[in-house]
Amino acid sequence: MEVYNKNRDKNRNMHDEIREQNAKLKDAPLRDKLAYFKEYYLKMTLAVIAIIVFVVSVGYTMITAPDETAFAAFFFNDTGYSSDSTLQDTFAEHLGVDTRKYEVYIDTTPTYSEMGTYEDYTSVQRCMANIAGNALDVLLCDQETYEHFATSEIFLDITTVLPEDLMTQFQDKLVFSTLEETGEVIPSAIIVTDAPKLQQYHYYDGKDAYFSIVSNSQNIDNVIAFLRFIYEE
Repeated sequence: MEVYNKNRDKNRNMHDEIREQNAKLKDAPLRDKLAYFKEYYLKMTLAVIAIIVFVVSVGYTMITAPDETAFAAFFFNDTGYSSDSTLQDTFAEHLGVDTRKYEVYIDTTPTYSEMGTYEDYTSVQRCMANIAGNALDVLLCDQETYEHFATSEIFLDITTVLPEDLMTQFQDKLVFSTLEETGEVIPSAIIVTDAPKLQQYHYYDGKDAYFSIVSNSQNIDNVIAFLRFIYEE
């Protein structure tokens, strides 16, 4: 027994129409064929191409991305150009790392303010996610942002890792904070506003720059190298 399909006649009519249109186009001039393609298939074709390009791009990025991070920093509320990667690139060259295998990353897009815009919220969440994933080494920020983070336990006691010469250099620029949970007071930042390379690229014009080391940083040696690097002339 044949089951009745109420859409069968509609589908058959649609298929008949497609066959009829294809028959008409078979011997039609190229101009008519192109016009028909543009009207019925162009948008779908472009969409398919866009999807393919996206998938290939993501796949290529995943395949070619560096396996490990040699250094990662977030610059909050800086005044430099967010698209300028010169400091990042020159520091990678200074370290002498193979950037095909190791990533050197400085993100200058994060923002924070007490008003709490959507961009501020996503920046803070992205920062915390990177810290939770052991994927961030340094926070460089203005005073307002530093004070927001300082009472938590995300910053290292900076004096526990600074070499003696840097302790001497920065002893008058240490910034102390009181941890909210324990009440412990630690030197958790250095004011590095006068760093020549920060001035060269106008990262914190008109404001103080606070340099803090994330407590679970996996690249302390490179953090120290970066601190020395930004003070090179």
